Amino acid sequence: MKIEKIQFDNVRYNPEIGAFETLVKIHDQGQTFSYPASVTAPLHAEYGLIVRGLAQAARKAHKGTEGRTRLHHAAPLKAAIADASQKSLLSRLLGNAAA
Repeated sequence: MKIEKIQFDNVRYNPEIGAFETLVKIHDQGQTFSYPASVTAPLHAEYGLIVRGLAQAARKAHKGTEGRTRLHHAAPLKAAIADASQKSLLSRLLGNAAA
């Protein structure tokens, strides 16, 4: 299992539990998986510490050691995208009724 890329959505601080939280996307073997991650740290913690903690939590979830559910993103079908781009917006919204 080789992780190619890790992306973070908006990192936010949750003062109620004293932790930074985000949704982490892991790109692995051409597929994308998303995991909620959090790291307990004070609001004034170093950015590097926060990022390492979030990445570590996501990697741990990706390996399946925590038994968490993961969100798998389906790859877009190139044919469906090409077909949709050929149709007008009106025909895509209204279907055959627009014709």
